[in-house]
Amino acid sequence: MGRRGHSTTIGKFAKLHHDRRVSEIRRLGVMLRGEQRAADPPESRSVMTPPTAPHTR
Repeated sequence: MGRRGHSTTIGKFAKLHHDRRVSEIRRLGVMLRGEQRAADPPESRSVMTPPTAPHTR
């Protein structure tokens, strides 16, 4: 039976691992978009699209 109202040690490690992974994926996405922008000629970027809001739970 689960411990209601108490975090388990395994749960704490899982949350830490998940948070690090999400942060890493977000950083890679930002870096990839920056590289794609740098590779595109300025004429093709006539309309700026606003960045999407981060997904939250």
